[in-house]
Amino acid sequence: MNEETYDKEYYAKEIQEMLDEIKSDTDSSIVFNEEECDNVPIGTTKLGGLPDLPPSVDYPECEGYHEENKYFPNVKLPLICQINCEELAPFLDSESSVPKKGIIYIFWEGGDPEYYMKKYGVHTLRVYYWNGDTSNLVRKQADEKTEVRPEKKVTFSEYEETYVERFEQRIEELLDELSSECEDLGISYYDTEVYDILNSINDDSNVSSSTKLFGFRAGVVFDGDEYYNCFLQLDEHEGALWYAYIDIKFKDNMTGWTELSASIDYDAD
Repeated sequence: MNEETYDKEYYAKEIQEMLDEIKSDTDSSIVFNEEECDNVPIGTTKLGGLPDLPPSVDYPECEGYHEENKYFPNVKLPLICQINCEELAPFLDSESSVPKKGIIYIFWEGGDPEYYMKKYGVHTLRVYYWNGDTSNLVRKQADEKTEVRPEKKVTFSEYEETYVERFEQRIEELLDELSSECEDLGISYYDTEVYDILNSINDDSNVSSSTKLFGFRAGVVFDGDEYYNCFLQLDEHEGALWYAYIDIKFKDNMTGWTELSASIDYDAD
């Protein structure tokens, strides 16, 4: 077909403006490179498995909760991850509030922490920090009620990502304009260069959907920067793909074994 028969200059201008904005809208995330491992060294970063805790610290528990007319007391919480901050430190900005030493532990039962707190007054999400001697850590055992997650060894890598999803509406508008124009001209817009470019932009979202620290959230993102980022994005596959976003409030001058305030949000893709 003769591509000069439609207004290529208009689309080229609109596409370039969009590409410039996409390029300027980048963020840095730290991706978890996961490897199945049955015996991750004690005190190192990992997903799942059993926690490596100071000898004097008991395995963190949920105080107990009701479910389907049953009461589950003192349930040891599944470990989501433990993060050795010295392994993470090379990837952090100097002004980051995340500690450069010590270990962060995230325990989560899997339900909605806010719901269980309001209904039963119990903690199903608990986050701790330890900055003491890590050489004496002990791998503590769960109990039969704890659903221990598969243990995975983790290394980190930095990833610069762009957020494309928020341009989907503009891409669809341009595709609709192109379709209408080509229909009036009696040509197929599927064969145009503009159609290929717009679809490649739409498909080329390199927002990481893996388990990661920081960066843009995968899935549905709302307006406002506070929705774009979180401390940990957990990529879950249980029949369908969904994400858990965990935020942590770090304190100044943390010493010893410290419980931290944390929240969690969900999103299905």
